[in-house]
Amino acid sequence: MVIGISVVVAGAIAFFALSGGSKAPASSKQPAPVAAPTQQPAAAPSVSTLPIAAPKQGKAPTTPPPPLTQATLQDLSSLLDKVKALRNEAVTARTGSSDTAKAKAKMNEAHKLLLQWEEMVSAPLRWQEMAQMEEWAQPAEYMTLERLFGTFGRLNNEVRKGGGGG
Repeated sequence: MVIGISVVVAGAIAFFALSGGSKAPASSKQPAPVAAPTQQPAAAPSVSTLPIAAPKQGKAPTTPPPPLTQATLQDLSSLLDKVKALRNEAVTARTGSSDTAKAKAKMNEAHKLLLQWEEMVSAPLRWQEMAQMEEWAQPAEYMTLERLFGTFGRLNNEVRKGGGGG
């Protein structure tokens, strides 16, 4: 028990010693000068582009990946944005005005977009699944697709639970 207490005390001393304490000298009583905020020019509206993830390192693939372009990834991202908007409209219709027919119609529309999304990525997803199992190197576009697939899975569950596709 004494050893445990001494380890905790030594850890606390090391923590405080390495943290460095206050950066200002103790005798300094004058406040640090405040820099005047600079005005940033208003940014021009720009087209939102999907950030590309870093490629994954690994073994050389035995089969080449199906083509997957930045434009395709942008289309997939915009489809997911449409699905989010439809899902939000359905939730608002259901909770705000109790219009279940409108909510179900919006969820069904969102479900159709999700099916379209799945169709667009079926070949790349099959290759990516094989690449993950075999620990192959994957291009940056496929790592971005992996991120989008996480969003797809969450939205797919929410749409199906909300009555879409039924």
